[in-house]
Amino acid sequence: MIREILRSVVLNKRNKLQKNFQQKPFMSVVKRKFRVGFADIDFNMHINNARYMVFMERARWDHPVQTNTWDIMFKEKLNFIVAGIEMGYIRELRFGKAFEVETRYLGWDEKYLYLEQRFVADGKIHAYGLVKAVFLQKGKLADPSNVASLLEIETAPDALPEHMELWKSLATAKRNYSDASIATVKEVEKEAA
Repeated sequence: MIREILRSVVLNKRNKLQKNFQQKPFMSVVKRKFRVGFADIDFNMHINNARYMVFMERARWDHPVQTNTWDIMFKEKLNFIVAGIEMGYIRELRFGKAFEVETRYLGWDEKYLYLEQRFVADGKIHAYGLVKAVFLQKGKLADPSNVASLLEIETAPDALPEHMELWKSLATAKRNYSDASIATVKEVEKEAA
């Protein structure tokens, strides 16, 4: 991803020099164009499932450039960290196909920021990802409301969409199940000893 960081630095500098640069609002959809290449495909001649997340990360690097928040993030030492991703695959993207990844912040709660990223070609959604993330500031977890203030986000987010609330509930249920499973295993091991 070093290449993406360097690309973002160059594009950010270029944007400052362009008089006609149109900054996008932070909460709006930001698009980045791609084409499916040889390094992206598997035996079926379509994007390998793991490669979708690479495209998502590359598109997320473009967001601060297009919303003109790159310099603020750099100055405030804000670092975006993915805490969870949920993927849905609808239609394949085959070798050579042009597509866009649309990135949109949907909102935040007391700990996480939530994004939706969609793979769109020919006006149809081919895949989507729900992303839960945190920002670290100077190495410590940053409050999302403070991040929004630092990034000068002027609009408060709407309530998170229903599918995001359901995803949050599912994550909590999975964590509770895992914790209970670990406790059960430890109890069985203790009894066996």
